[in-house]
Amino acid sequence: MKINKTTLDVSKGILKGASKGGLIGGAAAVATGAAVIVSAPAWLPLLGGTMAISAATVAVWGAVGGCVGAASGGAIEYVKGKKRDKDFEKHFG
Repeated sequence: MKINKTTLDVSKGILKGASKGGLIGGAAAVATGAAVIVSAPAWLPLLGGTMAISAATVAVWGAVGGCVGAASGGAIEYVKGKKRDKDFEKHFG
């Protein structure tokens, strides 16, 4: 099986995009409050209020973010690779 540089770059882009997307998705779940389970008085955390985080919600948001990141990372690297190949052909025939 022949693997060229574009294929390797796309694979690398998928992995990088998935890891960044998963991290951003999990952080967004907490930042938007979607994963926060409020127990009174959570608006006063310094005075004894507690705030719990739903692991399932963070996991779902992280998975969605990972999928979106993988798709966009792979697509970006594919376009970069095709542009590089086109430039190479233009300059060196």
